[in-house]
Amino acid sequence: MLRPDHQKLHIFLKLDTLLINKKRYGGKFELKVIGFIGRQASGKTTAAKALKNEGIPVYVMGDVVRERTKSRGLPLTEKNIGVVANELRKENGMDAIAKILIEKIGNSGSDIVAIDGIRGISEVKAFRKEYKRNFYSIAIIAEEETRFNRIKNRERSDDAVNWDRFREKEKRENSWGLNEAIDESDYKIRNENGKNRFKKRIKELVDEIND
Repeated sequence: MLRPDHQKLHIFLKLDTLLINKKRYGGKFELKVIGFIGRQASGKTTAAKALKNEGIPVYVMGDVVRERTKSRGLPLTEKNIGVVANELRKENGMDAIAKILIEKIGNSGSDIVAIDGIRGISEVKAFRKEYKRNFYSIAIIAEEETRFNRIKNRERSDDAVNWDRFREKEKRENSWGLNEAIDESDYKIRNENGKNRFKKRIKELVDEIND
């Protein structure tokens, strides 16, 4: 039988092992979630890729919608993706896509993950409810003209490549509570001064969060 002082040491060692294993296997209270919020072409994906290159798993909100669009046999155009995104929110709530991602993140096995493409305050609230103080929202800010020029240059199939479609998409995303999500973000980073400088600032900020 262990002496009282040895019993205490044994208990502490077991607790330490439990904490280490919780962190190693993505225990809920240890998991940190970085969520990138922003308008189209603001730089959310660039930020997420910078973290992915550092070995941090990235979950993309838009992938959920693209998967649903493809499952309906529809081409991945900006219009079709917008329709499906609206339908998902109408049928299952404004936080529908966030809830799907939360299920996916639960199996990550990591102690820090990033989310690319938060577009509404209801999504922020869903992540905040799930991860409490371990959810950190970062809004990426860029001027309208800058973002439209980026879209014209990147030639992605689901982009709004003319001005009218661009403005229509802005209006649609605003209706999801994007303005409020940006306003209430934990951090705001402007992305107007070059990609390398922007990625460096993202990495510095996430290092601070994960310290």
